[in-house]
Amino acid sequence: MKELIHATPDLLITVVGIGGCGCNTINMLYENDLANSVNLIAINTDLAALNSLQVENKILIGEALTQGYGAGSNPEVGLKAAIESEELLTNAIKGSDIVIITAGFGGGTGTGASPLVARIARELNINCIAIVTLPFESEGKLRMDFALQGIIDIKEPIHAYITLSNDLLLKGLGESVGLFSAFNQSNEVLKNLLKSLVQMLTETGYVNVDKNDFSSILSYEGESILGVGKADTEELAFEALNQALNNPLVSIAKIDTAKGIIFQLFCKAEPKLSTYNGLIDHIREKISNKSVLIVPGVTLDPNLSSEIEILIVASGIDSALAEQNQIDVSSRKEGDYLDEGLAFVENKEINYTDIPAITRKLRENKSLGFSNA
Repeated sequence: MKELIHATPDLLITVVGIGGCGCNTINMLYENDLANSVNLIAINTDLAALNSLQVENKILIGEALTQGYGAGSNPEVGLKAAIESEELLTNAIKGSDIVIITAGFGGGTGTGASPLVARIARELNINCIAIVTLPFESEGKLRMDFALQGIIDIKEPIHAYITLSNDLLLKGLGESVGLFSAFNQSNEVLKNLLKSLVQMLTETGYVNVDKNDFSSILSYEGESILGVGKADTEELAFEALNQALNNPLVSIAKIDTAKGIIFQLFCKAEPKLSTYNGLIDHIREKISNKSVLIVPGVTLDPNLSSEIEILIVASGIDSALAEQNQIDVSSRKEGDYLDEGLAFVENKEINYTDIPAITRKLRENKSLGFSNA
């Protein structure tokens, strides 16, 4: 068993920041030492913005087109710049096991270039997920139209995408919050999401979520949701789960159409069996469709900043159906679920399972004496 646990080959996860917002995220991840576990790449049409970053891997796209002066908030220019530098982009992500795109939609480079990077990943048969932020409503209809068109453009090539709403952040923090504080909070949420996701994929857990599990969840293509919650004691684990299900940037009402879920539990010390089972049961009780695929994982990390941390990944969300179920987040109380029903759409092709990956592998390995019964 120990040999199986430690035989997992290293994954090459590439996190690509595209455009001004995406590059700022990449720089933030670099400052938080994430470059030690993943490949961080900053991509932009703006040479001056690239030069201001600390991250080592930088790609200037569309040099002949823009002369390094940016895309002028025009997604068409961003796309043409990416097409001009397609060979550079291909070489940058080639060999990756998973590519995570992060960008702010509504401007030129991130909105225009991200769909092409996703298409390149698809053609290279690399699992690819995009995490994109939507502009504030106050930024105007044109920028929002650009952002929504960007989502339409990235839907087809991407395996899964997550939209983070700055307006929902404003509602969650209150109108009196400072501008810089709001963006710092947005960055903090995004950083926690990415760090937890990378840790889940790169560190072998006692109950392990591996690349194939992640691929299975991403196979339910469409919009996805990420959420992270933290607690200082194991007794508050259910509050951490509540936080994960109430990501301030994502309307959790959309989760009712998801087809797959990853539940990842990070702990400083060995958790109680009752806590582990109770958390999964709590999620299961909220699900009307018992055939939804749920993959749980547990990782022990003595260096965790809090006693308990929970990551929720939900995928296969039909955003068209989800829009019919939107709930006004401004009326919810702190700690409440946005969708108490948490009903999931039925998928008859997949049977419900919460068998950990390592258990499934051991059961398949007859030399270890496990039966398939």
